[in-house]
Amino acid sequence: EVFHLPGPTLVKKLIFCLMFLSATCFGQHDTLYVDGRFIYSAAGEKIILRGFNEMFVWSDDKTGERLLPEIAQSGANSVRLVWSHEYGHKNELVSLIENTIEHKMIAMPECHDATGKWDADLQACINFWNDPVLIAGIEKNRQWTMLNIANEAGNHDISDEMFLEMYKPAIVSLREWGYTVPIVIDATSWGQNLDQLVRTAEELLNHDPLKNVVFSAHSYWTRETTIEKYSKVVDASQQKAVVLIVGEGPSITRVGECGNPIPLAYKKGMHILHEGQSGWLNWSWGGRKNGDCDEFEYFDMTVNGEFGNWQTIPGGDVVATDRYSVMQTSQRPASFYHDGVVRVSGIYILASKDAIHVGETISVEVLIAPVNAKNRAFELSHDDQQGLVTFDPSSGLLTARAAGTVRFTATSEDGSLSWQKSIHISP
Repeated sequence: EVFHLPGPTLVKKLIFCLMFLSATCFGQHDTLYVDGRFIYSAAGEKIILRGFNEMFVWSDDKTGERLLPEIAQSGANSVRLVWSHEYGHKNELVSLIENTIEHKMIAMPECHDATGKWDADLQACINFWNDPVLIAGIEKNRQWTMLNIANEAGNHDISDEMFLEMYKPAIVSLREWGYTVPIVIDATSWGQNLDQLVRTAEELLNHDPLKNVVFSAHSYWTRETTIEKYSKVVDASQQKAVVLIVGEGPSITRVGECGNPIPLAYKKGMHILHEGQSGWLNWSWGGRKNGDCDEFEYFDMTVNGEFGNWQTIPGGDVVATDRYSVMQTSQRPASFYHDGVVRVSGIYILASKDAIHVGETISVEVLIAPVNAKNRAFELSHDDQQGLVTFDPSSGLLTARAAGTVRFTATSEDGSLSWQKSIHISP
């Protein structure tokens, strides 16, 4: 009797199955994973990404010791970690990933060196991940990490065929090197070619042995098309059953329109993506100041990366003050916590105005993040001993009676978090 040995293709599949036994063969997970148009935790919790980008690799805080606690106050559940194979050390990137996770936020490291570029530059970013330090570090933290191959690779001349020819082998290589985490692929045209991403997403997803790919567009679209594009992110994700996110945005401005004081439709974008349960991470937190669009500084959410110190009014909208901001919509999965109890990470006092006149009435509200934190109880007090205001805690309405300054203090029930806000009253 003659026994035939399995061919090399079958052997390769068997080895792969053994390498990724739980995820591939038995349907169990120890990473974030995609199923249809949503991302899930290893415990099966649906996660809608809400967070920020930060240029850690070019900052004086490469491992996030200072900036991550500030970002965490927003209740963000994810941070896109800007990195470069030309700067920084791989051990620093692993530490940054671990610090992000320590603050209960999903880490999404990315390689920024292929922005608008292709061929050798994109391949250099792909090869960057073929490193034992990164493979070991990311897989050790695979439960809460996603790998963004390259930032905005490719200009306006990249065809669908070229896109597939680069990213199909990249996916295979990453899996063969040992990565089991979700792979994130940016759109071409500096991240803006959403249509191409939609056309190729299913083929790329099906090319991944783990079927664990996320597709990311960056929302620097024209004013005429921006609202349509946000809707398309949601609609195409539903129709194609793939995960589409806005990896940079909703954008307040775009290069080429830096001198326009009228922002892009970022509020409408946040609204559309929230209603459509689509993820987004805004560019950028502000710990490392942007060099683009300095006229109105719309690319920086905060001053020096400090939570509550908004660079602009739109920056404050994106982080906390708008109904569809990160602070008012972000949820963190309970399995992030050892006991399954989501903790409060941030508290903020939101007043409809900071400066008012005698006789004027405003609202004062306390925001607690993330929105699904278990214990959202707080104490709100003020230092008015002179009868400058009347304040109704049940409605949150404050009416000014005399000129002066009143300071409010909000404190979480366990006393670990507090925020102060001063209201200035003019005659």
